[in-house]
Amino acid sequence: MEERVTAAYNLMLQGGSRRSNAGHLASRFGVSIRQADTYISRAQQLLKTDFEGQREEILNQVNALRMTAIRQGLKRGNLQTVAHLLDSVARSFGEGSADQEASNAGLGLHIMVDDRRKASPEE
Repeated sequence: MEERVTAAYNLMLQGGSRRSNAGHLASRFGVSIRQADTYISRAQQLLKTDFEGQREEILNQVNALRMTAIRQGLKRGNLQTVAHLLDSVARSFGEGSADQEASNAGLGLHIMVDDRRKASPEE
């Protein structure tokens, strides 16, 4: 049993869909897809436990990578990419969450820009 859960864990780390991983486990160990899915569920619990204590560290590393990509995007003029990355950074810090959205309800920003090119010289 332990070997099968470990195999499921390793497959999850390699990526692939749940269905694909279940099929691989089923053929490797000669079990049903349903039983293989049980191994995957147990492996998911192990994975969750393994990464619980590391969440903050991983989040910091991901945000550092995002900031590097933002700097590179700004240098290259990829403003849309920069905007998406900034949104991603903001979400990682809780901006855009349901709680944040609720606290911002009713707040709005209105900006009006006067086009001085069309203004007459008397103004």
